[in-house]
Amino acid sequence: MHTPQQFNSINLDSTVAKLHPNRFPRMSGRMSAIVGFLICEAVTQPAITEIVVTSDGLVLARADGEDSANHFIGRYTDVLRNWTALLALAGIG
Repeated sequence: MHTPQQFNSINLDSTVAKLHPNRFPRMSGRMSAIVGFLICEAVTQPAITEIVVTSDGLVLARADGEDSANHFIGRYTDVLRNWTALLALAGIG
């Protein structure tokens, strides 16, 4: 029998494996970097170390080794739509 912590770890490992960019060869580098950030794995170089959503709905990222979030990722609604599509493709959403 699994303890709640073991069960959560198993589910998390399974979710990370389902989302890993290696499973999606046509995934853009930008989306790979976002997913890598969310699953806590550096899958791109440089890796994203921070994601910021501005008050006007823009998503910015800070790359490893940089001082601030200077990289424009996209509009929040577009990033959310792409994330939702990825969850569906991965069999999660």
